Amino acid sequence: MSANNKRVRRAILKILWEYGPMTKERLADKLQDLKSIRQVPSPNSLSALLCKNPQVISVGFEKVTSIGGIRTTHMIFAIDSWLIQEESDILHTLPHSIMTPAQKKTATKCPTCGRIRILRESETSCLHCLRSE
Repeated sequence: MSANNKRVRRAILKILWEYGPMTKERLADKLQDLKSIRQVPSPNSLSALLCKNPQVISVGFEKVTSIGGIRTTHMIFAIDSWLIQEESDILHTLPHSIMTPAQKKTATKCPTCGRIRILRESETSCLHCLRSE
């Protein structure tokens, strides 16, 4: 995975946390405004990146009418509110594949599920395992 895709996946989480649920088109507009993203992915690539993030879920559909009068439905994506309840939870649910090198050094393997995550200081299991109990 390229470094740009990792930055995009981390930026997607921050944008969805700050602005709430949105379609991939609005998400691409928000990504365009960020200085850390060199090139905004195409709509198909953005869909793939959204599907790869375990913290992002589809919450519904929105009907959109184009200039030519064609109506289409677009998926609305949001942060998984069951898993991420506060902003600091984003760090504790990041997959190993999109962590920064500094985060990878502090990450450990969860003894319950085997995922590599940054565990909270007082906990022995990852946040996903704690919330599913």
